[in-house]
Amino acid sequence: MHALLNDIAVHPHWILLVIFLVAFAESLVLIGTLVPAGIVMFTAGALIGAGVLNVWLTLSIAAFGAVAGDGLSYEVGRAYYERFRTWQFVQRRSAMLNRGEQFVQRHGGKSILFARFFAPVRAVVPVIAGITHMPRTRFYAVNVGSALAWSPAHILPGVIFGASIQLAEAVSGRLAVILIMMAGLVWFASWVTRAGIRTGLPVVESGRDRLLQWSSRQPAGRFARVKGWVFFFLDPRRPESQILLVLTLLLVGSSWLFLGVMEDVITSDPLVGADAAIFHWLQGLRTSPVDKLMVGITELGGAGVLWVVALTILGWLLVRRCWRTAGYWVVTTAFAQVLVKLFKWTIGRPRPLNLYSGVEQYAFPSGHATSSMVIYGFLAFLITSRQPPLIRMLIAAITVVGIVLIGFSRLYLGAHWLSDVLAGWSLGLAWIALMAIIYTRQQVKEELHPRILGALAAVALLVGAIWTMHNQFSADLTSYTPAAALVKTVTLDQWNHGDWRQLPQQRTEISGDNEEFFPLQWADSTATLQRRLTFAGWQPAAAWSIPAALLWLTPNTEAKNLPVLPKYDQGKSSELAFVAVDPARPMTRMILRLWRSDYLLEAPEHKGSAPIWYGALYQEELQRPWHLFTLGSTINFLDASVIPRLLLGMQTVPPPITQNGLLRQVVLVLPEDQKVLTQ
Repeated sequence: MHALLNDIAVHPHWILLVIFLVAFAESLVLIGTLVPAGIVMFTAGALIGAGVLNVWLTLSIAAFGAVAGDGLSYEVGRAYYERFRTWQFVQRRSAMLNRGEQFVQRHGGKSILFARFFAPVRAVVPVIAGITHMPRTRFYAVNVGSALAWSPAHILPGVIFGASIQLAEAVSGRLAVILIMMAGLVWFASWVTRAGIRTGLPVVESGRDRLLQWSSRQPAGRFARVKGWVFFFLDPRRPESQILLVLTLLLVGSSWLFLGVMEDVITSDPLVGADAAIFHWLQGLRTSPVDKLMVGITELGGAGVLWVVALTILGWLLVRRCWRTAGYWVVTTAFAQVLVKLFKWTIGRPRPLNLYSGVEQYAFPSGHATSSMVIYGFLAFLITSRQPPLIRMLIAAITVVGIVLIGFSRLYLGAHWLSDVLAGWSLGLAWIALMAIIYTRQQVKEELHPRILGALAAVALLVGAIWTMHNQFSADLTSYTPAAALVKTVTLDQWNHGDWRQLPQQRTEISGDNEEFFPLQWADSTATLQRRLTFAGWQPAAAWSIPAALLWLTPNTEAKNLPVLPKYDQGKSSELAFVAVDPARPMTRMILRLWRSDYLLEAPEHKGSAPIWYGALYQEELQRPWHLFTLGSTINFLDASVIPRLLLGMQTVPPPITQNGLLRQVVLVLPEDQKVLTQ
């Protein structure tokens, strides 16, 4: 990352050119909606915060690009207004153009300003202003003013993020990684929500219309019952038909996901392997400042905060005499807790870390994920009923982001596996979709005053959070603090009589798939291990960096200088990596990867103990197609008998041990005394 930032600092004009082109293209007629300007501008802000771009120059270039793009669209509409609608490219997007015309008619000159921040009409409003011959002085005045507001609104959040990343990296690289992950989660969750509403709803409407057309074409006696159900649920004359169809799809999809995850957990499918890998990976990124942040986020999905919110909403509904809605609220929130307890007790899956007792010691499904989805999700459903589309989208995005962050906090703190959180989300979504379908079908028309309801929910959330932080935060922070890894010391006899089997026998990818076997176990200190390998002709693998990565694109680079591709076992990267090259075979290199285990081997002759490592040897064949770049293909050594000779020049003939029809051999290299044992 530092190397990349340095390269940008040396050649900033290329980044500034990209910023101009993106800001320009976003405002071009019709095609601007396809340009990811928000992401690019946020990234530009992050580069400013990192100190590699000038803030005023970047803001000016972005604004200039936006002015130029809107200006070109305006002039195209003004010059070709008579032929514009006859262009085939425009005719295929007539719906978007009609929406833009309605927007301009509604807001007049202010539409130029509003369109800067409203994606569905951003790329059509300027051309419509030209078609309607809006006066140039009026258009360009609003155009320049809106661009000056648009540029900092999109770039300054990135500046804050970039500065925070720089500060976090100065404190800890792991802190920077977590902040980047959280920013990515927030962006992805909000993007999926907005895309689902903007794109998904038209697709649902189109599917509904096609299904209705199919039903109407069927003979009266054929599929009569199916036709009845189709018209019963999807009749477009009923105002609730669209929301019922969306809720039905959510119910089916989330139920299918929950049952699939539960099956994987029960049968120990690869998802369970992915659970362990992601758990170990996140535990390796933990830092004290992020622990405090994650405990604060996880409290928002805990019983203390959720019950304050739930009881506040119930009180408002009772005061307003919304008896039916209050009944739905009680059934939805209370029965969700019963479902969670029932599944926890039935499946009895232990948590990654021992944090609770009783039925709460079980992990599947996540109670925080389920409860936050049910309470916040059903509350959002009640608030957004009969609200404008923009308000619905905003509330939905905020709700989804909050639920996702709560689920991520459970993974980070080691309270749940990934499958627990996925199951909790899907179970909660299925339950609120079912209750929302019943609520909508019953046509409950009680006046909830959604704005007051939303304000009360926000106040209750704030009060519940403050109360929980004051009374429980310190105790929860202590309980979530990860205990030191339990390191077990064993003797050589214990190791030979079976303890060697406790180490991983195969590498487990982050996806949960089992990969190559681990035929090597080595007991030595890091310094001694490196010294012995250096004496045998090995050298530490080159560290990864931007210049080192570019060596793969340089065809004349020696094999020993190329960085080694990282490999992960249960989310942990190999701690040590070494390479060895035979001068007689310059396009082939040996790679040794070692992971540190939680075991120590007693070594009385060295007055202490030595850590036990495990790993594998790989042979990488390099190719240089057309002498332009370097490619590598890797195989690992399955025959353990060759390992001592490749490592230290020692010859052994290991006795094979057959397990489940497979020949399994493990070589144990002992400290200092050059002994090699085989199992």
